[in-house]
Amino acid sequence: YGRRLQNEKKGTEAMEIFQAVAKRFPQTVYGHLAEARIKSAAGDFAGAAAEATQAQNASPTDAQKQSIKALIDRLQSKQDINK
Repeated sequence: YGRRLQNEKKGTEAMEIFQAVAKRFPQTVYGHLAEARIKSAAGDFAGAAAEATQAQNASPTDAQKQSIKALIDRLQSKQDINK
């Protein structure tokens, strides 16, 4: 839902959703990805990459691990994954 809000150019609302997900489900794939998006938006690419790596480790499927790997690669290149 947060990604859809971002696509609709509602970034502030999306960040609120990501914060709620990170708070409610902190140790899940989605909690770690939400935290990665929050940190990426703040310019903390190293912290965001660490969260994305934790999300990748918690991921149940290889397909999901591959899509998260693409996010990690972008973060290591200091690119905001929210754009």
